[in-house]
Amino acid sequence: MTKKGTWLVVAAIVAGVLATSPASGCELAGPSTHIGKIKAIEVAQERLTIVDMQTKKDFTFEAEPGQLQGLSLGQLVAVTYSQENGRLKAELITPR
Repeated sequence: MTKKGTWLVVAAIVAGVLATSPASGCELAGPSTHIGKIKAIEVAQERLTIVDMQTKKDFTFEAEPGQLQGLSLGQLVAVTYSQENGRLKAELITPR
């Protein structure tokens, strides 16, 4: 392969990585799952925000009030979610 061909392959790989949605889930946790520490619990707004352990980005999930009971700030959790109209909906929140 020529030097130019090698650069094209590298550029295609980098573009593919950058185009991947950050909400696709943690690589080690599996699809549609993020693992992170709880940053905010908003029961009245039915929201949970975590800081993803892998990407260090905040992710906010819609969550039922019952799902938020017993959780605390700074707690490590795994959130399995679905995506709907650009919003993340917590399906299962598991303390780690």
